[in-house]
Amino acid sequence: MRAQIRDNTAGMHTLRRGLALLSVVLAWSAPVHGAQTLPPSVAERIDAIFAPFDRDGSPGYALGVVRDGQLVFAKGYGRANLDYNLPITPQTSFHLASLSKQFTAAAVALLILDGKLTLETPVATYFPEIARFHSDMRIKHLLYFTSGLPEYTTLPRTSGAPWFSFYYFTTDEAIAATLNAPALEFAPGTRWEYSNVNYMILTKIVEQASGIPFAVFLQRRIFTPLGMSGSVLDDDTTLVIPGRATGYADRADGEIRRKLESVGIHIREGAGYAQLIRVSPHFGGSGVFSTLDDLARWNASFESNRLAGPAFTTQMLQRMRFAHDKDNDAFGQVFGTFAGREMIWFSGGDLDASAFMARIPSEHLAVICLSNMPNGNSEEKARRVLDVLLAPAPH
Repeated sequence: MRAQIRDNTAGMHTLRRGLALLSVVLAWSAPVHGAQTLPPSVAERIDAIFAPFDRDGSPGYALGVVRDGQLVFAKGYGRANLDYNLPITPQTSFHLASLSKQFTAAAVALLILDGKLTLETPVATYFPEIARFHSDMRIKHLLYFTSGLPEYTTLPRTSGAPWFSFYYFTTDEAIAATLNAPALEFAPGTRWEYSNVNYMILTKIVEQASGIPFAVFLQRRIFTPLGMSGSVLDDDTTLVIPGRATGYADRADGEIRRKLESVGIHIREGAGYAQLIRVSPHFGGSGVFSTLDDLARWNASFESNRLAGPAFTTQMLQRMRFAHDKDNDAFGQVFGTFAGREMIWFSGGDLDASAFMARIPSEHLAVICLSNMPNGNSEEKARRVLDVLLAPAPH
């Protein structure tokens, strides 16, 4: 204890206030499961999609359906950890891979609302080294993947090791490699090129503009206000992440074997799964771990404006035009269509995960699919679930 309690009466008042606060936190932290559930026939069709993985000895998926802001279907299929045969549940924590970009973008959006950043803020304000590339590179160019900065994975590491999550590297090392590149790949705003380092740089701008570490910013400004108690930024490989799903790939998968062998990792032949663990704490383009329950809260906040009011939601969905044809990006999200309806989505994949999340605003519907298999193709599974959910009701 930081100080002794000198007055029992004062101590009891403090305890009561603490218990009251705890009750509020627990109430808001409860899963957003709604009274509404899916019809049994619909649930059975969804179960059939994941049935091959719904067994002992298999990694698998967590699948969630959010309707009208409520988590109306949440189920795990397969195992989060094969060493201990732990089942996947709505509370299992998955690496979100590139779905993490939504939270990096959300941090920028909050600072824009705070008046500490704008989309037109020069990147050189925070990274003077950028000026040698292009003095007119702005935060908007990073957010919308049009900065021209070369991806760090296309450049050599000083250590000579591969840019691979089995080989420890940090966000700072990745950024340094990009900033040491001889030139931009194109002038900002003239082409579109998907990039993780853009979002890594954004995390460092958030840290400088806010004065706190990026992990702390996410907890204070996003996760805690939304009751996302199972979400964390994995910026430290020694972190214990409760309920973490371990990554696995089929040992017989030729693509996985070739990828591992290309970076000097040789695995035994035979049946079963190879365990794949992320041991590099880079973040910005990836690095957030979260659960179905928490992501349901995140999706619901786009309808309720719970996090920071309508202005935040509007900012997160803002699209921009540049001197190229791609204009369907928002803040860590992409506008598209599904079955003739507007869909806002993003997909992620990494060494230990496959993830997909999509909202169909006109239906007040969202689908979240998370897998602890890098080749799990969560997007394909989620689209099949959407086909089921949007199918005409039988007469």
